[in-house]
Amino acid sequence: MSAADRIKELTRPTGEEDLLPVRYPEPRLRLELKQAMLAAAAVLAIVCGWAAARLAAEQPPTPEWGQVAAESPVPEKVVVAVVGEVANPGLVTLDQGSRVADALDIAQPLPAADLITLNIAQMLVDGQQIHVQTIGAAPVDAPPAAPGLISLNQASAAELTSLPGVGEATAAAIVAHREANGPFGSVDALLDVKGIGPAKLDAIRDLVAL
Repeated sequence: MSAADRIKELTRPTGEEDLLPVRYPEPRLRLELKQAMLAAAAVLAIVCGWAAARLAAEQPPTPEWGQVAAESPVPEKVVVAVVGEVANPGLVTLDQGSRVADALDIAQPLPAADLITLNIAQMLVDGQQIHVQTIGAAPVDAPPAAPGLISLNQASAAELTSLPGVGEATAAAIVAHREANGPFGSVDALLDVKGIGPAKLDAIRDLVAL
């Protein structure tokens, strides 16, 4: 027998060798199926909540009904008085946004009415009076302002520039607003004129009248 065969014979397992005892460590955490499902559901809920909060933060706030309802609605009607050379003098009720021409359609100017002196494209203001004169009649003067005060409804652009902080552009804007929207109903209505803010209004409030 060769040496190689002898070594192979000596090293051949006989099945009687002692097995070394091996101790495996006990698992530190045992997770049953029910517990695993609950843990997965909790993680999913957290992720969904985070995503919903992120989405809500990116959306613009929706106004509440109370906030919308609190806004003052624009009156739907205006009531004006038409007097003078018309067939139907008196009060006329029209839709908001109507013009002098609409009021004259109802009042029916007489043949001698002078419509040239009226701005029939002027937008009506609630409480306004339209005086239709006879052709050739002298203009009706508006009530004069209090002494020392400038009339917002009668002063020219040049006269308005004498007010503090009112330049040519602002004076022209006041006249344009008056012609487009009718006479000013209050001094505070100047805030609707471009170029006039609360500070400028306070500076001229005691110097003007209607």
